[in-house]
Amino acid sequence: MGREVLMAAAAALLVAALLVVGVSAHGRKGLVCTKELKEDGCNKTISDLFTVQTFEDMFKHRNDRAAHAAGFWTYDGFMAAAQMFEKDGFASVGGDDMQKRELAAFFAHVAHETSCGWSMAKDGPTAWGLCYNQELAPMKDYCKTGDLLYPCAPGAGYYGRGAFPLYWNYNYGPTGKALKQDLLHHPEILAQNETIAWQAAIWYWMTPAKTRPSPHEVMIGKWVPTKNDTLANRKPGFGMTINIKASDVECGHGDDPRMLSRISHYLDFLQNKFQVQDPGANLDCGLQGVVPLAYASI
Repeated sequence: MGREVLMAAAAALLVAALLVVGVSAHGRKGLVCTKELKEDGCNKTISDLFTVQTFEDMFKHRNDRAAHAAGFWTYDGFMAAAQMFEKDGFASVGGDDMQKRELAAFFAHVAHETSCGWSMAKDGPTAWGLCYNQELAPMKDYCKTGDLLYPCAPGAGYYGRGAFPLYWNYNYGPTGKALKQDLLHHPEILAQNETIAWQAAIWYWMTPAKTRPSPHEVMIGKWVPTKNDTLANRKPGFGMTINIKASDVECGHGDDPRMLSRISHYLDFLQNKFQVQDPGANLDCGLQGVVPLAYASI
């Protein structure tokens, strides 16, 4: 009996010690542990670094009367999607500053691509992201005929929808496959279900293709340029994420205003919303050789 009492007491002490240092059966409380970077340990969760107030400050006009997706985009919807990718490394590696840089970069692209702001807009042009959740009055259906892997569904239109507006059947197909959603037959899901819209954007952010790294790999310093990348002046930094997202549309020809808009969003979000002053090197892609197939089938 005495031995059982001692064992019970020891177990109680162990539980108490774990509670003191914040450890649970699922890892340390308030931390997320990944295997993304060898030298990295456990880091704060996204919810610790990115609060609802920061979200509101970034997207303060998303529910204005001028917004075309008023009521659609929410902090909770983003967090529900983000937490599905957190243990894969999304905004959860490298320590506070790196995590915030990745979030600022991700949201800079989201805000630029869904903005209805303008240069003289109230609170500035970077305050009007998440104004849209789909393209209005698309001029075509973005169906690439003859695609055997992801054939177009009758009557479906594959125009821009979501937080990273998705185009073409050959992009809706693999995205839907990864998310276990039939986006080929029901592309409208991305404009109807907010969490899936965020999931699609984060999945793209996290997933490399044959011709390019993922934006996530670039922002955490995991991507190492190849010889061809070096010859093309493609370097690690936010500018490379623009090259991945926009390629020859915005990169390789100097100060494209759309490229500059993405940079402005990134700097505003990082320095003013996340309070991190160092944005890293190589912010633009104006002199970079373009990445082939920026939004490529994976």
